[in-house]
Amino acid sequence: MTPMALLALVAAVVACCLVVALVVRLPISGRAISPFSTRQNIRNIIVSQREARDSVNNKEGPSVAATALQEEAVERSAENRLTIRKKLRFAQLPNVPPYAFSLAQIFVSLVMFLITSMFFDSVLQIIALLSGAVFMNWLLNRRINRRFERFDADYPQFLLAFVGMLKTGLNPIQGLQAAAEGLEEGSLVREEVQMMLERLRMGVSEERSIGSFGEDIYHPEIELFVQALILSRRVGGNLSATIDRLSKQVRRRQFFRRSANAAVGLQRGSIWFILGILMALEGYLYFVWPECVTITWTHPTGRSVAQAGLTGIVIGLFWIRQVTKLRV
Repeated sequence: MTPMALLALVAAVVACCLVVALVVRLPISGRAISPFSTRQNIRNIIVSQREARDSVNNKEGPSVAATALQEEAVERSAENRLTIRKKLRFAQLPNVPPYAFSLAQIFVSLVMFLITSMFFDSVLQIIALLSGAVFMNWLLNRRINRRFERFDADYPQFLLAFVGMLKTGLNPIQGLQAAAEGLEEGSLVREEVQMMLERLRMGVSEERSIGSFGEDIYHPEIELFVQALILSRRVGGNLSATIDRLSKQVRRRQFFRRSANAAVGLQRGSIWFILGILMALEGYLYFVWPECVTITWTHPTGRSVAQAGLTGIVIGLFWIRQVTKLRV
């Protein structure tokens, strides 16, 4: 075995271990997610909350507490940039540090580069160096989108049920609990509501408990729902009418998103169908006329032309993927 092949084998094993760790959510940082750690985090929030309240009351008065809440809200609204750390949290990989994710990208790129260096020329080798970032980002975005779809499947129904509970005379907390209990077991919306109610029962302040609703889900309407609840608790107002308008917006966005995905899916399916036909023709030519395929990859001119065509296919697939990537 050549040194290059041995290096490729070692890099492939390391890359596979990192990818498997990201997929099955192994605790790379040494800490695993458990109900005990979640409850311990809630207790830590309670302790810090009480210490902050006592220090503010003893030193500077209630006006400073209001200022601190306003600054916290401003900081939360200002953090709109989607970083790798946030993506890992949205993908339910909070124990994976960003540097481990970057190392996985580097190792995948290294493996692909070593493999392509054995069979292809410099152009495809350069493209292989970018494959790690593309593949790992695709894997991460896929986990985020699957969690988004789980939440979005029950979110409009939950909002409508919540509006109905408010109109029957229940207070918002009771309405949230009753609306969540109407969802199926295993629903992500129900789990988030139950976690919020658990925080309230353990003594976390109402604003922080409501503000943590859906904090690890990348959904555009969650923040609107959270702000509507918080403002209604602060200044009052017709909460049922606000949530009703929000539910209509959520259903409208859901309809547009599904329509757009259906329209784009036809084009994507056509492209993959054409590629399948091309591969089938290539295989048929190899069995019927082997020299037609082998000479293409052995002759210098044919090799250059074949690799140029393969490069164009790879770039075209990536470009079409970027063009058809919709976020409604």
